[in-house]
Amino acid sequence: MSSQATHPVRTLLRPGSLAQRITWRIERKAALGMLLILITVSLIGWLYLTQASSIAATNFQIERLRAELTWSNQQNAQLELEIARWEALPRIEQRARELGFAPAQQAIYLPVADYPAEKQESGTQDPGNQ
Repeated sequence: MSSQATHPVRTLLRPGSLAQRITWRIERKAALGMLLILITVSLIGWLYLTQASSIAATNFQIERLRAELTWSNQQNAQLELEIARWEALPRIEQRARELGFAPAQQAIYLPVADYPAEKQESGTQDPGNQ
């Protein structure tokens, strides 16, 4: 009976087993610390890669929109050139002749009463009527 009661006490007091337990606890703490450091570094790396990916995607979209803007500006310039060709005076004269219009041979002026209707104040005279 005494051997069973003293046996656990002896194993705790043995220097070899105590040293093993202390080193095991230190190794566990070191392993846990290394694991925490690894997790922290992994999270920082993940955040960095997420941000870098987001920035790259945004830059790609900006470049695509710039290319679209350049294309739209080129289309605008081509349309303005086409409008200028259609509005050219020789083109308009040719089209007018095709539609049966011709230059005026004689101008007819129609008198219009009270046009423009000007209100003259009393006391002021029109310099042309003097």
